[in-house]
Amino acid sequence: MAIKGIEGDFAPVEPVREKKSTAPAKQASAGKDTVQVSGAAKSLFEADQSKRLDEVRSRLEAGYYSSREVTEKIVDGLMDDLLNLG
Repeated sequence: MAIKGIEGDFAPVEPVREKKSTAPAKQASAGKDTVQVSGAAKSLFEADQSKRLDEVRSRLEAGYYSSREVTEKIVDGLMDDLLNLG
């Protein structure tokens, strides 16, 4: 397996600091974590998804997914999944 580097211009991320409030503190729900995703991360994800969608469209137009090789890989994967169900 080859590991590729991460492409792009990434700026250092500033830590998220909670705003101090004068209102009484709310108790956090036990066992619930939250995640915040930056706008830059969302943009990178959307760009990657768009690139992948374009690749799938071009493969569909070229008949790639109708080839015997791809069909055999799909069938092999389905058989493996079915045999490993129980």
